[in-house]
Amino acid sequence: MNRILCILLILLLILPLQGCKFKDIDLKLFVMAVGIDEAENNPNKLSVTLKIAIPQGDPKKAEEQVQIITEEGDTIAEIVRVMKSRIDKELDFGHCKAVLFGEKYARKNIREAADWTMRRRDIQLTIYTAVARPSAKEVLNVQPVTERIPANSILLALSKDGTESPFIVPPAFAYVLQRRIDERGADPILALVEKKSDQEFLINKSYLFDKSKAVTELEPEETRIYNLLSLKNLKTSLNVDYQGLKYAYNIEKSSAKYKIITPTNGTPYIEYKIKILAEVEESHSGDIFNEKLLRDLSAAAGNQLNERVERTLSKIHQAKCDPLGWGLRYQSRHWNNSEEWKEWEDLSERLEFHVKCDVDIKYTGMVR
Repeated sequence: MNRILCILLILLLILPLQGCKFKDIDLKLFVMAVGIDEAENNPNKLSVTLKIAIPQGDPKKAEEQVQIITEEGDTIAEIVRVMKSRIDKELDFGHCKAVLFGEKYARKNIREAADWTMRRRDIQLTIYTAVARPSAKEVLNVQPVTERIPANSILLALSKDGTESPFIVPPAFAYVLQRRIDERGADPILALVEKKSDQEFLINKSYLFDKSKAVTELEPEETRIYNLLSLKNLKTSLNVDYQGLKYAYNIEKSSAKYKIITPTNGTPYIEYKIKILAEVEESHSGDIFNEKLLRDLSAAAGNQLNERVERTLSKIHQAKCDPLGWGLRYQSRHWNNSEEWKEWEDLSERLEFHVKCDVDIKYTGMVR
């Protein structure tokens, strides 16, 4: 009797078990990047482009096998389902590393695409997001000669694992984008990827977003200033004009701090303090450097950088965007939860910016 009961119990435990639905690698196509655009002939529809890597038998071969398919529809989920009827293998999004929003689509509303990215079960939340010009489809069709893996060149640039450009804003992972869309006091900022030719793209600008759409484009110099304010020890060089001559200094160390000051009977302002330790990288004077010249160059560099930073901050403020999280900082330091956001909205309309850049050019660079 005990044996019969044990057998029945084992059978009951086996019943809920299901067979494995895993498909072999040769029955899969791996989506490396997704592009989302406004449909060409119907602005109310979407156009989705997938850049697909086809598995190779010998991983040592550097032969890139790519398939790019585009489909239009009302929703992203519907479009992906339709795409499956055009191919003979299963689409796998587990290796997808980037979602690009076409410029026209980004200027309308990215909430739908961001929501799909977060909900899709096989897409990682650490994928990179960016804006593409003129469209996501055209950017995904760019094939750099240095690319060994489909879409890998864009990934290396956006992640800064490859190039370390001061004109590329910090990676905007999918979860960061969604958090900034939902959270009061911090808005998204995304890198802008531009197609230059069939084999070259350019990333040196960025887009400021409100909670749903792209509103203002930051030029390369403004993007670099944003990075200087948001990152520590930014690797870049800056120019300074001194006595009619041009010099360039390389930043060794940098940091930026700010305080939100709300005087009782005055105009509220944000006070930025920027510290930079640098060395001379290029000189057009031909003069021998001495301590006085380095001091004068440092003072001139600090004054000129003040103007650049103030112009960039004013542009960000006029766009009514908050990529640096000023509103979040204000809320974190005030405890009247029912009124703090309304207080910040009233303050932010009247904000001014006071910037003090302390540039210390201590070294003359290496002279051989």
